[in-house]
Amino acid sequence: MIISDPVDMPAESWSHRRRSTGTFVHTLRHNAVTAPDALAYRFMSGDGADGESLSNAGLAELVGRYAAALRAMHDAARDEASKVVLVLPQGKHFVAAFFGCIAAQAIAVPTFPPKNTAQAERLKLVLLDLEHCIVLADREGLHTDLADLRRDAALAKVRWCAVEELASEAARPLDEFDADPDAIAMLQYTSGSTGQPRGVMVSNRNMVENSELIKQSFGHHRPNRRSVIWLPPYHDMGLIGGVLQPVHAGFPALMMPTSLFVRHPLRWLKSIEEFRGTSSGGPNFAFQMCVNNVRDRDLARLDLSSWDVAFCGAEPISHQTMVDFSKRFAAAGFRPSAIYPCYGMAETTLMVSGKHHLEDMRSLSVDAQALAKGQVRIAAESDEGSRALVSCGSVHPSLDLRVVDPVLRTERAQREIGELWISGPSITHGYWGHAEKTLQTYDQQLPGLAGRYLRTGDLGFVDGGELYVTGRIKEVLIVRGANHYPQDIEQESSLACPEFVNCRAAAFSVPGAAHEQVVLALEVPRTPIDHEAVVKRINTRLVEKYGIRADVVLFVPRKTIKTTTSGKLQRLQLRTDYLAGSLPTYHVWQERSEAAPAARARRSFSAVSVEEIRHWIIDRISAITRLEPSRIHHDDSFADLALDSVASLEIISELDHHHGIGVAPEALYKHNTPDLLAHEIYKISQASRNTVQGPIHAAG
Repeated sequence: MIISDPVDMPAESWSHRRRSTGTFVHTLRHNAVTAPDALAYRFMSGDGADGESLSNAGLAELVGRYAAALRAMHDAARDEASKVVLVLPQGKHFVAAFFGCIAAQAIAVPTFPPKNTAQAERLKLVLLDLEHCIVLADREGLHTDLADLRRDAALAKVRWCAVEELASEAARPLDEFDADPDAIAMLQYTSGSTGQPRGVMVSNRNMVENSELIKQSFGHHRPNRRSVIWLPPYHDMGLIGGVLQPVHAGFPALMMPTSLFVRHPLRWLKSIEEFRGTSSGGPNFAFQMCVNNVRDRDLARLDLSSWDVAFCGAEPISHQTMVDFSKRFAAAGFRPSAIYPCYGMAETTLMVSGKHHLEDMRSLSVDAQALAKGQVRIAAESDEGSRALVSCGSVHPSLDLRVVDPVLRTERAQREIGELWISGPSITHGYWGHAEKTLQTYDQQLPGLAGRYLRTGDLGFVDGGELYVTGRIKEVLIVRGANHYPQDIEQESSLACPEFVNCRAAAFSVPGAAHEQVVLALEVPRTPIDHEAVVKRINTRLVEKYGIRADVVLFVPRKTIKTTTSGKLQRLQLRTDYLAGSLPTYHVWQERSEAAPAARARRSFSAVSVEEIRHWIIDRISAITRLEPSRIHHDDSFADLALDSVASLEIISELDHHHGIGVAPEALYKHNTPDLLAHEIYKISQASRNTVQGPIHAAG
């Protein structure tokens, strides 16, 4: 089944439009000449204040400076483009370095500065995959975050460079640079469920084509567009949609640190109001965080009337979340028509489909049990066994999408579920150094059709020209002959436990004695829980909805359930860890056992002395790690106390939400003992002269 409904675009048919020959080098030059003083980017600082700004002319000047330096660093002895790994924080240097790579005809590899052992190991795998490459980082990061990797003998072929050295290069006009539209411009490394990152090869043409697709689909050809982006620029949505789209469409963007959104979701919405943003968005969880955490008193002072494209993608889209968000923020001027569900992935550069601009979100009510068997049966919304599916809109006319039986390799009819296969100019060139995987994923053909199709691994169907994504092939659970999608089990489990706010659930199956066992991993807070009661609620709902029960329920710490860079749950890796016995759990429900020890009650404090703050920190670590306070010393490192980055973020979030003290997440790496952190908190408190606020409760 092919979808080719038109989108909001000029009358000229996309299929007859001349293929793009320009690159972002041409776009940067054009913007600098036609609107030199117009704002390109404004960068917020970590505390939410306005930071640096770049005009179109200033951006072009900085890109020319970086491109000249990168071109000079090229190893002429190697008959290949330089591979430049951008280990840079969000901000001006990252943007200029990325575009500088394109202008210098180097291959950009965006990633993030590692803040813990797991992130450092992932970066090492990327560097080993690339072999000869240049790592570009700020000078401080080279001596802190990257110090151990620089000493690693296995990375002897890597060259390390401080971005400050590029900034000191003599300015060169962009007229001196060009780029081949068909050359590989970027490697977008995905953190797939196998644990081994693979670099998706994205050409200059891919980036321009998909940027034009987004521009037309989002209505960005209209005047007075402005975007607000908190998504990290290290994966497809944050990079293609956040960094490249404003330059391509020629409008200003406010770049907000991801850490600021995580600490305080309201700051995202306030930034849209203050910047008068028209386009902004993120995965489903971002909208749910706003529903859960924005208080009524803040809602009354919020104006979201400028926001008309609230894009949502990168993970399954919850109909309930979209409805709840629209209802809750209607009082702030948010219009339901702004909700913009979309679908895409790194292998398609970014976007594949989206709804018509300014139309209401569409959904389809189907029979949940029939869907579990691979059938689409329309049901009334009021039916007890119904499920609302969110439409991801129509596929852009530049792409050819087919719904295919993954075994027979034949096309499915309308309302028949199959694997989504896609062809078109946004389809990337495969995986760097993984020829066999590229052949398996990219070079697929259908009988009677010319062209090369990408097997997405996603399941879905078409109804009335609208695409509905229903799951992943390898993650479908087969229970007593019926297919069950993990997203369904996860959603129902979350609905059964509304008290577990901002906690993920992941479902997978493992071999059992009589049948495949359904295993549910459920993230829970570190507080006393009646495990038996929770399991009873979950299984009652699953039996009523799908006629199945969870055989095993794993109560796991928050953030145990990881996601890929595109926002997909790593269910396969979770399953592997569970079978290997390496999955951290508070409690495993399979047969009756004692409840997990209770976490200590929250303690309040006023930041009047370092000693009181230190006592509070030790108390919170005790609650998180379940260690007795007497066993925690003021000079113990957080690593020795097993306080991982996720647990650390809980302390940061509590300081912000409950005590009104904003501490950057990086502070826990620099001030990594209770005593050091207490001194830092005291210094911040005294500098801001803020009185500590009382606890802030999530809006209900």
